[in-house]
Amino acid sequence: MIAHIFYKTDIPQYLRRTGLFKAALAKGLKKFADWHVEVNVIFVDEAEILRVNKEFLNHHYVTDVISFNHEPPPFDMGEPWAFGDIFVCYPVARQNAKHFGHTVLQEMMMYVTHGALHLSGMDDNTPEARAEMDRQAEQIIASVLAK
Repeated sequence: MIAHIFYKTDIPQYLRRTGLFKAALAKGLKKFADWHVEVNVIFVDEAEILRVNKEFLNHHYVTDVISFNHEPPPFDMGEPWAFGDIFVCYPVARQNAKHFGHTVLQEMMMYVTHGALHLSGMDDNTPEARAEMDRQAEQIIASVLAK
């Protein structure tokens, strides 16, 4: 797996923890770790997450994270294929960190991991499924931060 992290909004340098985000992403996508895929994580502002939400999901509100799975190419091209994109809204992470009593970095990692779990096939369409996703995300973040 190849991971790309893009900072498309003003994020303080001390929060640009690319290695931690890639580690959380890899753990969230563990069943695809040996696949020849590329995943992008794009940190954006509220205007951009709103634009993406409207354009692709027809939702007219700002949200914390959006993930998109991409279809595999019809044949093996010998190069990594674009497996998915995860858009993370940094201002929402900053705001929610205060609300949930997390650090901003933990909140950002939660969104990256949550997006990775969605790309892995998990869903959060019921309270039980959401609780399981949150549990797994918290375990992944704890293991990444413990190193």
